[in-house]
Amino acid sequence: MFKKIIATIGTRLITAIITLALVVLNAHYLGAKNVGTISLIILAITINQLVNNFVGGPALVYLVPRTDLWKLFVPSYLWALVSSFAGSVIMELLHLIPEGFFIHVMILSFFLALFFVNTMILMGQERIPSYNLVSLLQVIVLMIVLTGLIFIVKRRDVMAYITGLYCSYSFAFLLSFFMVLPKLKRAPLKGSMPVLKEIFRYGTVMQFGNIFQLFNYRLSYYFIETFLNRATVGVYSVGVQLSEGIWLISRSISMVQYSRISNDNDRAYAIRLTLSLVRISFIVTFLVLGFILLLPSAFFTFIFGPEFHYVKLTMVSLAAGILTLSVSITISPFFSGIGKPHHNTVSSAIGLVFTIVGGYVLIPKIGLIGAGVSASISYTMATIYQVIVFARFARLRMKDLMVTRAEISMLRTEIKKVMKKEIPLP
Repeated sequence: MFKKIIATIGTRLITAIITLALVVLNAHYLGAKNVGTISLIILAITINQLVNNFVGGPALVYLVPRTDLWKLFVPSYLWALVSSFAGSVIMELLHLIPEGFFIHVMILSFFLALFFVNTMILMGQERIPSYNLVSLLQVIVLMIVLTGLIFIVKRRDVMAYITGLYCSYSFAFLLSFFMVLPKLKRAPLKGSMPVLKEIFRYGTVMQFGNIFQLFNYRLSYYFIETFLNRATVGVYSVGVQLSEGIWLISRSISMVQYSRISNDNDRAYAIRLTLSLVRISFIVTFLVLGFILLLPSAFFTFIFGPEFHYVKLTMVSLAAGILTLSVSITISPFFSGIGKPHHNTVSSAIGLVFTIVGGYVLIPKIGLIGAGVSASISYTMATIYQVIVFARFARLRMKDLMVTRAEISMLRTEIKKVMKKEIPLP
């Protein structure tokens, strides 16, 4: 399993580097206002994705090892169509989609939803290398297309990025579909009602948690646009993307962890595994975050341009939340993997309360700093709830929270194996 984690971290690291290059391209050649518009478009697509995930989301990872795949595949694809259309219409009526981009949000949401269904099936089958490969290729295609449009076609507007999304999402969908196809066996759909009920029961609990968590991450965009302006949304979004890049270790761990726990019924093993991974995730996040915060503001201005002078300030205000949420990211797969995702939902709901209060109180008064501080408070309160529940569930003692020499040695050994190419990165 640790080989999969290390390989996944390697893939996520490459993805993060490409994503950073995309952020730099957007910042330099599209400008803060266009970056703000792109951020709101991506947010609308992400909201649609959360609605899609009520059926075609992480619940599939839990259900794939336990259910006939065809009975999961068909309703998931149908729901992708319905959720993409209905969600886009509702957001257009609520003026949550930037003007003129409704059709693009709807079509891109559909492609992303199908792609996500396929990748959840791959995870449920513990085909982590396949998942890593298609996820990596998606951002590579986006990078290639956007670079070509900016430097060859000389197109430097929001539609350049939208075109890149069309190419990358459709490519990723087709590739992931052909990965899933060999193990997809047609079967009668008769008797599927119990399966549908299980999908909605499990998926609904998980998705309310994910929806709450998305708004914890992104609701500040709407507050900033309302109380400040679209260009400030662009600056804040760059700081957020950089900060969230620090979570690539935690998210790589959690992805493999969720797949492993979902396929294993040993509760004691799940507790031990989660405890070890939480400690490792926290230490690595602390070290990476500390290094980034030591970089001067001039460094970020040099990378992204003068319009993004306050990116460093945004990251400083987010720092406490980034560190605490690295723990939450690694605890969440435990609750989902043992069939108790409601604890993640409660955690996210607690965080959302603080996000809303902080957004209304802090952003109008102290701008970007208020957005970052609000997010940090939200992440911290949500994580505290999860830690308390997990500690009670696992009957932890204080010494159980300490990182052991054996865990550090194990991590060092696995990293050395990758460096020596003993573990091929997908």
